[in-house]
Amino acid sequence: MKAVQWKSKRNSFSHTQIYTAKQNKLVFVLATLFTSLLATSAVAQELSIPCDEVEEKALAEAKTNEVERISAFKPATPLERVDPRYPSSAARKGREGWVRLSYVIDEEGRVKDPVVEDFFGSPSFKRSALSAVKKWQYNPAIKDGEPTQQCHQAVQMDFALVGKTGATRKFIKAYKNVDEIFKAGNVEAADEVFKELSSWDTLNRYENAWLLSLESQIAGAKGDIEREAKSLSRLLASNGQKRFNNAVFDDDYVAYALQRKILLDAQRGYYAEALKSYSTLQEMEEQQARVDEIAAIIKKIETSIASENNLKVPVSIGDNGRWFHTLVRNKFAFNNIQGELDTVEVRCDSHREKFTVAEAHVWHIPQSWGQCQVMVKGDSETKFDLVEVAKG
Repeated sequence: MKAVQWKSKRNSFSHTQIYTAKQNKLVFVLATLFTSLLATSAVAQELSIPCDEVEEKALAEAKTNEVERISAFKPATPLERVDPRYPSSAARKGREGWVRLSYVIDEEGRVKDPVVEDFFGSPSFKRSALSAVKKWQYNPAIKDGEPTQQCHQAVQMDFALVGKTGATRKFIKAYKNVDEIFKAGNVEAADEVFKELSSWDTLNRYENAWLLSLESQIAGAKGDIEREAKSLSRLLASNGQKRFNNAVFDDDYVAYALQRKILLDAQRGYYAEALKSYSTLQEMEEQQARVDEIAAIIKKIETSIASENNLKVPVSIGDNGRWFHTLVRNKFAFNNIQGELDTVEVRCDSHREKFTVAEAHVWHIPQSWGQCQVMVKGDSETKFDLVEVAKG
């Protein structure tokens, strides 16, 4: 949903140079990543799926009786959705952005445990989005004739001002300055100036998208795949949609961003995210060439998921103290914990469980629970490996 509807854009400037230079290197990158995967051993639409919550203590043993998925399920339907309040301070400055939330709908149709997965723009957007979603009301989901919880709800709230269009002259001048420094090969200096520009509290959605595009280039030049992947994810969230006539970038650049993100997610072990981006890319018109280019990587990801090798995801928790990951297997564990981890919450299609984190303990999730997302809470800068355990 949108707090205020986004309109047209102005003062656009060409971004063709952003990705054409990298296209010639794509075949080499694909081949390199394909080889590295061989050696490996170790929104915004709402999603509606059922959820039964079970709270357990640390080191709880895996359930021995697997729960079958209930097919007689009627999803929750919205009764009332309160629009988020546009923070007055952000509106006065023309600041725009978005907040991506996940939440659960309880047996009475109320929103429960909303969590901010990511956001861009003013921090006040987070408070406003959380306040609004807590007031949403649904007809509860029904399972076997009885009300039940519904898990894995996800929504992106966009904060956009009516009539706010395109980039300002001040932003374009500052952006071109950073871009020139970057193209001259002084990546560190460009990054410092970029950080100053990104601290502006007047940035609109159009400027956000361009800024994130620039950050992805800087991160790529520095070899920081985590930062590059995050900036591309945020770029896609900021871009708008072609069908609403509010997209910042054209389809070719969006397809490039998706393709690049697939490569990065494959390298990081974020296989579910890579497969999701691939599905989006497949749905785009006139992008079959990019689909074909990335198909070998997708095949290798699918082979890795089905293999007898453990899948290791190195993690460093950010400043917000949370880390999210969508699993591709039904067993996982933590290893090499450096710092403090508090809890892990597992939200699956039909169940939700919470534990405290223990190293050398394997969590078993019944296949019937469907795809699951883990949310890990801990001290910022804590590092660990999440291991998706092979079958057997």
